[in-house]
Amino acid sequence: MAVVTRPCGDFGWIRNSACRKGTSRNGWNVRSACDFVKTQICTVALSLTLFNCARLPKEAFKYGAVPYLVVYTFWLLAVGLPTTLLELAMGQLSQQDPVGVWRAVPILRGVGHLKVLTSYICCVYYMMYVALALAFLVWIGKGTFPLRDCTRLQMTPNGYENKMNASECFKSTFLSPFTDYPQYLGIMAILIFILWFFLPILLYRLRKTLKVAMTVLVPSVVLFAALLATFLAKSDVLNAMFESCEQWTPLSEPYIWHSALVQALLSTHISGGYLISSGGTIYRHSDVRWTSACVIMTSIFSGWLWVLLWESIGAESKKNTDFVSILVLVYQSSISERRSKQWPLLAYGVIFLSGIITMVTLLFPVFDKLHRLTGDHWRLFASASSAVGTAFTVAVLARGLEVATMLDDLVIPLLTTFTTAVEVVGFVFIYGWCYLTIDIEFLTGMKLPCFWIATWWCTPILVLGTTGWWLRALLRATWGQEETLWPLVGAFAGILIVMIVIAAVAVAKEEQFNLTSKISSAFKSSRLWGPEEPIARYVWMSQRYLNDTLSSTNEVSYERPDSDAAHNKYKENWLSHKDKYQKEYDYYSRIVATKTPSKASKETYPAHTIPRSETKVPEEKFRSPNICIAEAQIGGPTNCNCNRHFKLNVPKDLRNNEVTTSL
Repeated sequence: MAVVTRPCGDFGWIRNSACRKGTSRNGWNVRSACDFVKTQICTVALSLTLFNCARLPKEAFKYGAVPYLVVYTFWLLAVGLPTTLLELAMGQLSQQDPVGVWRAVPILRGVGHLKVLTSYICCVYYMMYVALALAFLVWIGKGTFPLRDCTRLQMTPNGYENKMNASECFKSTFLSPFTDYPQYLGIMAILIFILWFFLPILLYRLRKTLKVAMTVLVPSVVLFAALLATFLAKSDVLNAMFESCEQWTPLSEPYIWHSALVQALLSTHISGGYLISSGGTIYRHSDVRWTSACVIMTSIFSGWLWVLLWESIGAESKKNTDFVSILVLVYQSSISERRSKQWPLLAYGVIFLSGIITMVTLLFPVFDKLHRLTGDHWRLFASASSAVGTAFTVAVLARGLEVATMLDDLVIPLLTTFTTAVEVVGFVFIYGWCYLTIDIEFLTGMKLPCFWIATWWCTPILVLGTTGWWLRALLRATWGQEETLWPLVGAFAGILIVMIVIAAVAVAKEEQFNLTSKISSAFKSSRLWGPEEPIARYVWMSQRYLNDTLSSTNEVSYERPDSDAAHNKYKENWLSHKDKYQKEYDYYSRIVATKTPSKASKETYPAHTIPRSETKVPEEKFRSPNICIAEAQIGGPTNCNCNRHFKLNVPKDLRNNEVTTSL
């Protein structure tokens, strides 16, 4: 079993004086202070991704800025906050990736795979967005503004005027069909290739390089956005936006509610599993309650600020609602306001840096999973995934905005809502809200209020109810249109295939002897579930045992598992069964004494010991329910794929000797 060691002090109830050596009187030193600052910067970075910077304003332009932001804020508080706490807590407890955390409920492991797949798909088509921002950044910087290929002059009473708008400019240059302007697709393919193979460098050492990259990128985005707001924002546009009353009518339709729900899940990165991976790495020393609150508050504030910023810069002109609406808005407003090219360069720079932050956060859970699967060779597989991502992104770009719009409006929303609802159901109702509460109390050292349990119960109802309302309205409005029906059918089919296949694999790995027992066992936690650091695991298991004991005796008093009373109860309970355990041992000892060595080795020894008899069956295979034996050498690969074994690498040569293993 691979044990990931954690520094002391990660959990609320595991403290010792040795942990505080080298620190100042109040427990802080320079290194811990720097690490704290970097962690908070990573939290702020979640609110500076393209989901907040570009997608949220696009959806707000479509449904009305103020009502959309109100609904968006409601979903962040009602669904985003409890789900963020759940993912951070489970990630910090298990120190696993979005797939490995489902050791808690093995039959739902497919949810973790869907989350990783969602991150990768978002990275594929949003890489096109980043490449477009970089292309216009380079072309405007090296040439004139407006671009020469985006000029169509016509004679007017006021002289020659450019009659080509920004949307036509994009479609006639970098988004043009390959048959019309193949050189633009070639340029974009080169930029996409560079970006895909540059990003793994920012994650070369995963958590460490991620923090360094965020420390550089986040202040740059904040500074550039502040400059844009200071010199280009117009307050009269914002006043008109808040005074309008006609824009509240979409609240009666399901589209705005479902769009805001999906946006809340994307803005907080609940949909892609980033919070689970970062819970055991970036936030391993943090209090999950305060971290989840910070994630939600920064998402609310940044969401409002991004929408107000682009509304004020875009003036009173009609906003574009395409996938690249913010890129179009920057170009169009710069031409209509006759701004110098420094301002569009600054705006595209903000979008480009925000895109880099987005790609890094999306790829972090993907590379984390590759690291756990392939070990030290994960960078090679990351490069292979970059090559595949380059091919997919170029293929999406070759179809213009059609595929990207379909993925962003239909496929990703369906994946996001499904995985979120099933995740909450799996942990709250199958794993058990009681055990979930104990786990969070173990992490924080404080009793969890009942408010969180109530929000977890309501979250699946809200998510599934809103999604069903949206699907009903969408299918009734677009029935018979293949561009809407087939993507939904494909997404549903893909979800079912992944969930069924992964569930079948999880059931097959169980050790029971019949199908019914295997399925029942797949709904229960694996033996590997929980903290991997030995001391933390002992305290965690003691707390769970204490809770089961108190529940069985109908006691309601709350005691910490490291308290004297808790240890005394545990000791008394163990001593009360001591005679029973000793009796069973004596019983087996008497049977062994009366049998021949060969029969004793086959019939009376427990499954977790190695036979000691002199007469041994030469072809007997090791059949332990607790240990997997290596086939070749120490440290070599094992043939066991069971998710309930502790792995012990012992070569075949040592099996012929008398080896005693005690777990």
